[in-house]
Amino acid sequence: MTENQIIEQDLRVMEQMAAEMDAYLISECTHWVMGNGEMPPLTIGGYLMRYDRLTILCKKLRLEDQVRVRQAAALYDEALKEKVVRFEARAHQELHGFISGWVRHLKTLASCKGDYTPKYAKLVDTRVVIDAIMKRLEKFPYQLDRKVAEELNSLDKNLHSRWQKGAFVWDEMWQPAYPQDEYWWLYGQPS
Repeated sequence: MTENQIIEQDLRVMEQMAAEMDAYLISECTHWVMGNGEMPPLTIGGYLMRYDRLTILCKKLRLEDQVRVRQAAALYDEALKEKVVRFEARAHQELHGFISGWVRHLKTLASCKGDYTPKYAKLVDTRVVIDAIMKRLEKFPYQLDRKVAEELNSLDKNLHSRWQKGAFVWDEMWQPAYPQDEYWWLYGQPS
């Protein structure tokens, strides 16, 4: 895929997530299938990951795509109005699920033989989503559960102790959105 096709795909997913966010937040569903099923499931974390990186890369986007990012963000913001408590509860629920998934991914990788760089590159988006949710919950009016932060810190220490530095694991177009000093777990793989 070309850079424009990758961005277009990410933007379409972000727009669909923003459009369905209000219904998702007020529902009791734990798994929300979007559109015709060709898109990933709707999650707060999935939206935030895309919003964060497309906003950072906004200057690289075509003018019409910049407008689409702002429109999707406005739709998302509208969905969150008067849902502070609900958003925080759903975000923590997702966070616990993503952390459990990350633990499973790390265990799976630990049992792999040979070069598992391609597999790690596919699984590490879970860690990026965790980061996006946590950063949002650290901002007013939300409050991040400190136990979650401690659990992730423990996982990161363990991963860092067996970390092998290397190249950026995703397509290089995303690299400006993920500086190495902050997102070290996107530059290399576990040893």
